[in-house]
Amino acid sequence: MGLLIVGSIGLDDIETPFDKIEGALGGSSTYIALAASYFTGPVSIVGVVGDDFSKDHIKMLEDHDIDHEGLQIVEGGKTFRYGCRYHYDLNTRDSLFTDLNVFESFNPIIPDKNK
Repeated sequence: MGLLIVGSIGLDDIETPFDKIEGALGGSSTYIALAASYFTGPVSIVGVVGDDFSKDHIKMLEDHDIDHEGLQIVEGGKTFRYGCRYHYDLNTRDSLFTDLNVFESFNPIIPDKNK
């Protein structure tokens, strides 16, 4: 039996006292799918992203054998984006922004093979 994950797929902008990264692959569905890919299969993901979503991120899903047939790519749209800043202890975090973008009107479409 496979695992179907429906939810957020996003881009994260993360600051720490030591470094900063913009556009890191994020979203709850992404983390669940990547973790599950080590323990079960097949894993399928359903979500929505904008056309600003990197092909490298899609390749990462593919490299972990995560089926992304249910990934909707909205032309001209922007991917869900979250930004935060971690404090020196790396245990305390301030959220800087949450931009829902295409996720705000997300209507999941489950591929037939996952029904």
